[in-house]
Amino acid sequence: MTAPPLNKGPHDVGGEAADAVDTLDHGMAFWEKQANGLRSVLSARRITRTDELRRAAEDLGDRYSQLAYFERTTMALRTVLLEKGLITEVELKAKMDEIRARFNVPDEMESPLIQAAQK
Repeated sequence: MTAPPLNKGPHDVGGEAADAVDTLDHGMAFWEKQANGLRSVLSARRITRTDELRRAAEDLGDRYSQLAYFERTTMALRTVLLEKGLITEVELKAKMDEIRARFNVPDEMESPLIQAAQK
């Protein structure tokens, strides 16, 4: 009897052909340090757990492989905090709008890179 096909998620690339692994340390952008710090604090205070964040990242589907590491982990953290009711979409949007205005940062959806990827 033949085994049924596996339900592979976007993160499960074991055994597939791949390019060489980039082992250079590219450093972290400021926002990546901030996001990593937030994730570390929430984890240390047991507000979030690694398995929750992993599940939320894996639930990104096709977006998983399109996002960089810190984009995936930040999206996962957002999902978990919303699911737990620790923030709401309205509160998150208001805070993001406030920060964008304070630092004159455009909405990420206006990025030429994101717009090109959506085509």
